[in-house]
Amino acid sequence: MRYAFRHMSTELSVASRVASLRTWYRRPLGRLLAETELNALSLQLPNLFGYHLMVIDPPWEECPLKDSRIPHHFIQSIAPVAQPDIGLAGDTDDWPIMTDSIDAIILPHTLELSRDPHQVLREADRSLIPDGHLVILGFNPYGLWGMRRVFTPGRRQMPWDSRFLGLSRIKDWLGLLGFDTLESHYLFHRPPVQNMNLLEKLRMLESASGYGRKLLSAAYILVARKRTTIITPLKPLHSRRQRLFPVGIPSSSQGNVRRARHH
Repeated sequence: MRYAFRHMSTELSVASRVASLRTWYRRPLGRLLAETELNALSLQLPNLFGYHLMVIDPPWEECPLKDSRIPHHFIQSIAPVAQPDIGLAGDTDDWPIMTDSIDAIILPHTLELSRDPHQVLREADRSLIPDGHLVILGFNPYGLWGMRRVFTPGRRQMPWDSRFLGLSRIKDWLGLLGFDTLESHYLFHRPPVQNMNLLEKLRMLESASGYGRKLLSAAYILVARKRTTIITPLKPLHSRRQRLFPVGIPSSSQGNVRRARHH
């Protein structure tokens, strides 16, 4: 199902960086990383429940959601609605979505490309129902990939031109918004090189589970759940007064207070 919304104004730099990251994912290193990320995502999809699943601007050539138990899923893209799998066009940090209406949201490297990653998380918080799930994929700023980003001249190439955000920082931001982190894993142990022969030889570095260690990993996946806010109604004022004086106050009109006699 496709939705017709007026495309919201966005900075050209954001749209061009999104397109550049998609191009990078078509190269040898990007294809291998995409395979690992999509495998990690497929393991989480069966744990997401509800009616509506939204993915914000996936950088991969395809975003298969066949393992999802959520019947209705769609993709929001920063680009105009043109591709058949794109259901919604909008800004990365200002979504044309009703409040408390989405059961699960996937942010694949969305925070790194956004002008304001805090605003993206606030939009996710606004759009998710209570107990809704948020899945975030990001680049690891530490280890070999973080060093490659620091030493890339000018950083005018993707993904090195994006803002790498640490997993612990994301957890802190989500905690302040009222999310509980359910799972987090580091992904893809191979170094940031484009030599396919070397990358295949280094496949042995990958663990059987697909999850890795912080200093060797290229990316991470995080799954969080929005907390349900329970509002405790205030009891009427008169009931609180009764608790303060549980046996009541004696009244002189009832003869409970004797007057002293003067002799």
